[in-house]
Amino acid sequence: MAAETAFDLTQVISPYLDRHLILPLVEFLEEKKFYAIEDLLRAKLNVIKSTKMAHSKIKLHKSLYEIEKKSEAKEAETKFAALEEKYKAEVSKVGSEYKRLLKMAEDLLQRFSSYGLGESDVDPEKVETFKKQNMIDEESLKELYGFARFAFESGQYSNALNALLVFRILTSDDETAHQALWGKLAAGLLCLPREAKLDETLEEVVEDINQLRDIIGRRAQVSPLQQLVQRAWLVNWSLFAFLSTPELAPQFVKFILHEKILNAVQIRCPYVLRYLVAAVMISYDTSKMHLKQCMDIIEMEKDNYRDPLTEFMRNLLIEYNFEAAHKELVECEKVFKVDYFLGKPSMQTKFFKNARHLIFELYCRIHKRIDVALLAKRLNLDQKDTDKALVDLIRSAPFEGKIDSKKNQLVISTQYPSIHQKVIDKTKGLANRTQQIADAINKRMQSKLHQMDAD
Repeated sequence: MAAETAFDLTQVISPYLDRHLILPLVEFLEEKKFYAIEDLLRAKLNVIKSTKMAHSKIKLHKSLYEIEKKSEAKEAETKFAALEEKYKAEVSKVGSEYKRLLKMAEDLLQRFSSYGLGESDVDPEKVETFKKQNMIDEESLKELYGFARFAFESGQYSNALNALLVFRILTSDDETAHQALWGKLAAGLLCLPREAKLDETLEEVVEDINQLRDIIGRRAQVSPLQQLVQRAWLVNWSLFAFLSTPELAPQFVKFILHEKILNAVQIRCPYVLRYLVAAVMISYDTSKMHLKQCMDIIEMEKDNYRDPLTEFMRNLLIEYNFEAAHKELVECEKVFKVDYFLGKPSMQTKFFKNARHLIFELYCRIHKRIDVALLAKRLNLDQKDTDKALVDLIRSAPFEGKIDSKKNQLVISTQYPSIHQKVIDKTKGLANRTQQIADAINKRMQSKLHQMDAD
């Protein structure tokens, strides 16, 4: 068990997370039983002690009491009785305050939804008309914002999300709207399942992440150091969205390789390189164009951070040390077991499948005849399924090969791409680069338009 926990990043990531975002990580460790249950229960209690999640506090204290009474029954019972009384009073207080704020907020949210306003296309005149017709002043918005914060602290993330969405549309205070966007993102992330599907809800969360990335760079009143810290926070929060499904891996690669985001990763949180490597491998077919840049970053940062995933990429693609790469690939399995973001079946399947494809492709490029048993070892394949797995790999490889069953060897046929294929490949790369330039120009134009509107 100690081997797996050596790769656990929970304590490293936690300083960059809101308290509520830490809870899923601790619950994952509790489910996997990597640490003593008593230690994890105390950790969860420590995380939520300054929140308004009174029911959760009672539940955790009951669980701790059941453990403690086995060793110190009398002391544990006295301690539990006092804490139970305290938290029951807190439940009553939080409940009555939440009901009062909810009643106020529900009325406003109902009027808002029937008016047809939306976050994606806000008409300032329509917003002002709505506020006048419904007599919504700054005090009303202050109460709505207060409800959103109270709901979030109580663990009612869906209600907080809806309230913050409305608040951001109605408020004219840019600073509070910025804070509300962080809150909306946190609530949205906590509403997502651990293994999500790419739907409208997830796309909206990703949109909030990209919006925050752009806003951080435009805030002139914030020092460069504060911007760096905020980007580091954003990177760590983004893991919950981008790594919730393999479908978003290509977007995560582009997000991390954004110049200022990458700068924050290298200076404040180099452990995110683990997730960059994972995302590149998971989306290998669409992220090949970023492979060289990722290799350069991994090589540059090898003295600041290394783990089985980064070492696998470095040994395979920089050192061409297949034996070392194989050893690191075996270690990668331990990382996936203990990592909240990577330990999903869909992530593991894609990563190891593409990793084997890459090893196979590179190995076959430099050898004409390969011993099947040796290749199976390099690819970490089960001996029973070796032939079937190799046939599948040959079919998807950019070259031809066949298995010589008599000599138990894989024979590679050298084929060079035609001039037509070379032109097609170059054109594909050119199209991707053109799209990136067009996106950059579009973002710059939007930024200038926002500044002109502000002036």
